[in-house]
Amino acid sequence: MRKTISLFVICIFFICSNMIAFGFNKEDLLKLKETKKCTGGTFSNCNLEGASLVNLDLREADLTGANLKGAIIENTNLSQANLAGADLTGSNLRMVDFTGAKLNEIIMQGSNLLFVDFSGADLEEAFLQGVKMKGVLLRQANLTDVVLDDIDLKLVDFTGATGVLENACAKGSLGQCR
Repeated sequence: MRKTISLFVICIFFICSNMIAFGFNKEDLLKLKETKKCTGGTFSNCNLEGASLVNLDLREADLTGANLKGAIIENTNLSQANLAGADLTGSNLRMVDFTGAKLNEIIMQGSNLLFVDFSGADLEEAFLQGVKMKGVLLRQANLTDVVLDDIDLKLVDFTGATGVLENACAKGSLGQCR
């Protein structure tokens, strides 16, 4: 009886340890890095925590609910991508194109953004707390119910953004919606 229980516990441990590591296929990630393309690819709800996504073309990629905590995303095209509900807590983004992307309910707590373009993106109900922004474009972005807490907005362009005030932000809305 004792051997049966021990064997059962070992089997459960083995099965669980093989399932914990990632919510995505490792071969898919390798292919993504090799080809630098994931046009229309599906990586929804995957675990890319701490991943390095540099010089990639991820236009129209589906990263719905993805875990991108601590990820390094540089010189990457994520235009028209779907990252709704994704978690980018503590991530570093530099020269990233999110134009027209679906980013509602995204979490970017404590992230660093340098020259990131959110023009025309849907950021409804996004949580941006303690985010460091420099050279960020939010032109024509949907900012309805966005949490912008503890953020320096001096170098952020809000021209045409909606959801901040009753009307779209006026041209030249640098650092605040006018």
